[in-house]
Amino acid sequence: MADITPFITVLEAAQKKEKFTPEVQAAAEGINIEVLKSAFANVSEQGEFEKLDDAAEAEALQKGFEFAAKAVMMLQKQPGLLEKKDLYIYFKVSKGEVMEKPGMLDLQKKQLFSAWSAVKDYSVAKANQRYIEHVNTLITKYGTVDN
Repeated sequence: MADITPFITVLEAAQKKEKFTPEVQAAAEGINIEVLKSAFANVSEQGEFEKLDDAAEAEALQKGFEFAAKAVMMLQKQPGLLEKKDLYIYFKVSKGEVMEKPGMLDLQKKQLFSAWSAVKDYSVAKANQRYIEHVNTLITKYGTVDN
């Protein structure tokens, strides 16, 4: 299992309203960190298509994903295109969104579509876990702003 300590540290700071915008702080409210950690660990050990049976863990993981989607905007530096691609495809799966197949000449969208196609059947829980894991990596790499 990946160590998500940097993500948890950012979540705790937002819950305590020590830093970040009110929008990020609001997204952090009500997330039970211990249940989130448990859910993250359980999904990390599962296959790509398995669902979480525990409703509290599923809710904590969903709220953790929603917080991660806000927290990624607080990075000190914008992620590169490849890093954004991973965020994009897991976000789409988490939200249940379907990508339309791009035209032959749109190479960037073809790469996104290909990456999304490889994970489109993942469970929402797995997509949430992977998104949080990726945001954790970006927090470690770039750090976050204080406001």
